[in-house]
Amino acid sequence: MRKLESEFGYGRNKVEIRMMDSKIAEILEGFRNFNGVYHRGLVDAAVERKDEITPCLIEVLENLLSDPGKYIENPDLFDLTYAVMLLGHFREPEAHKVIVDVFSIPGRLSHDLFGDIVTEDLPMILLRTCNGSLDRIKSLALNKSADDYCRSSALHAMAYAVLEGIVSREEVLAFYGNLFTGDEASEDSDFWGLLACLVNDLYPEELMDTIRRAFEDGVINPGMIGYPSFERNLDRGRESCLREFRKDFERNSLDNLHARMSWWACFNPEPKGPLPISYPAVHPPASRTSNKKQKKDQKKKKNMAKASRRKNRR
Repeated sequence: MRKLESEFGYGRNKVEIRMMDSKIAEILEGFRNFNGVYHRGLVDAAVERKDEITPCLIEVLENLLSDPGKYIENPDLFDLTYAVMLLGHFREPEAHKVIVDVFSIPGRLSHDLFGDIVTEDLPMILLRTCNGSLDRIKSLALNKSADDYCRSSALHAMAYAVLEGIVSREEVLAFYGNLFTGDEASEDSDFWGLLACLVNDLYPEELMDTIRRAFEDGVINPGMIGYPSFERNLDRGRESCLREFRKDFERNSLDNLHARMSWWACFNPEPKGPLPISYPAVHPPASRTSNKKQKKDQKKKKNMAKASRRKNRR
């Protein structure tokens, strides 16, 4: 992990030890390990002590960057999840750089660490911490070594920035329009399909020629979004499209953190017997245990496939 330390500038030895009062220490300790319970009271306490706890939450993410392997090896470590969600809720600009750096870690590591937060909450977290500047968000979107879903969430944050009046719709669409060459990601990536969905959300009129060529060249996977979806949105009109997109923006708000987090399946163990209709069907946004099992299963299948190929070569 030395490479990550030098690349992002974190992981330096600290001579001083931050002195904190017992309540802050109690909150951080409560966040540290997952025990199946959503810590509503600790979240409330963190919000009440926002100014005091913010540097500590940023430090959690800095420590993650200096040694991400520690979190991969210990999937019950959960403070990174509370940290990134609270910092997004706080609209904390001082956290923006480290958040972008965390989600710029090469490969799938950030996805393995944060699970569905990458696709469900990262766009809003990036927007709320950017303090009106999209420079780092654009950098993440263009970073080919980062996870494609992290990059897509950066692009999603830019679309949200249109609704917030931070940037014009035309400027964002112009940025998007340059990313359909087919060189932005690996050939089998979902990058372009996800980007195409955002173009459609913002009303695709100016980019219809670009979208048409991307479909013809096989850049956009029609299994993610079909060309007729763009034609339908053209018929609906710009205002209707943007009103619908604002509903998505409002659904994903971090203003009420309890409403955003407490329903997660990881905090709601599956009951015995028939499941009630209200039981959450979504997988835990930050469960790395399931990711680890999935990787193990994938590795097993890969080894079986290799063995089969070896057998067939005999």
